[in-house]
Amino acid sequence: MGIILYIGNNREIAENVDNIQSGSHRLTVLNPQYNYKHYIEEYMPDYILLSDNTDGFEEITDFVSRESGSQLIITGNKRSREDIMPGTTRVEQPETWERFRKIIQTIDVVDTGEKQDKGQYRFLKQEVVSFYSIQGGTGRTSIAFNTARKFKERDAGKVLIIDLNLCEGPSDLRLNLEIGAGRNLGDFIDDILCGEEDIWKNILSMEGIDILCPPMSLYQSDRLNIDILGSLIYSARNEYDLIITDLPFSYDNISLEMLNMSTSSVLVMLPDMRLAPRIKAFNKFIPASQKKLAVLNKVVSNCAVQADELEDMTGLTLCASIPFIEEKDRGYLIRNGRPTGIIDLQAEIDILINNIF
Repeated sequence: MGIILYIGNNREIAENVDNIQSGSHRLTVLNPQYNYKHYIEEYMPDYILLSDNTDGFEEITDFVSRESGSQLIITGNKRSREDIMPGTTRVEQPETWERFRKIIQTIDVVDTGEKQDKGQYRFLKQEVVSFYSIQGGTGRTSIAFNTARKFKERDAGKVLIIDLNLCEGPSDLRLNLEIGAGRNLGDFIDDILCGEEDIWKNILSMEGIDILCPPMSLYQSDRLNIDILGSLIYSARNEYDLIITDLPFSYDNISLEMLNMSTSSVLVMLPDMRLAPRIKAFNKFIPASQKKLAVLNKVVSNCAVQADELEDMTGLTLCASIPFIEEKDRGYLIRNGRPTGIIDLQAEIDILINNIF
């Protein structure tokens, strides 16, 4: 049986520990004044729930990230993004012990949700995975969508794709999937600015994958800033189990902030090691604690790039090499009984998903 540790000052939760106990974890409640370091080192809890109004919050989060393998879950939204370690899950502050019990029950459901598909993985809610590139034509959008499709195929939770390729007119993803008119990022910006609570109503969906496309004009896109992006991702993490963002080849504030908020980043690149110095230089924008992966796409048979060579030169873990597919041999993902513009790479995605989770 695993252990869930709660650190906070909520007396009602402490007094109702017997009513909250989970089916697969032992729950321990500590006042922050207690020697939490000793407890964590000795018992190695699987999950640590920390109230964001706890005294010594920064010291506790720093210790957990450095000295334990526990999954940290912050309750409450009073702390800024800069105070939250990358990879940390955030949930609403439980005002009553009944609400706290629902959080524990959710952890139980997620923690027992092992899936069999060419290996096992344990899935934790609210993964945010950003796909990016440092050159055009890498196939980043196709790989991002194939990852969402494979994840959904495993029936591991709700999936959202956020397309941040801001452009004039429809984006590549919208064109390739032949997505018609519908709510886009511009509508979500309106909802966020006017304080609308249910911003996820009537979202575009394809076979169970929800998709948020960019506005149809750069004029509308100009309203997107890092504060609105932060509000969007915070809200999405309360709704979705996996959030995938497709980032453009850009060094703008939106792309860099999105990478900063992600739990994992995946660089999609071509097998051209001449770009290794540029990749290594770009790594300084990505949090050190984040899981950083690389995918080689369009790999030809005589490709000389080796995994250890790429990792030494870029600092990224190579987790997949996808072969180049001649145009006559390409298959495409199917929507409504007919091919989309997204190449079918499902057979190549398993190893990537297993590395992410």
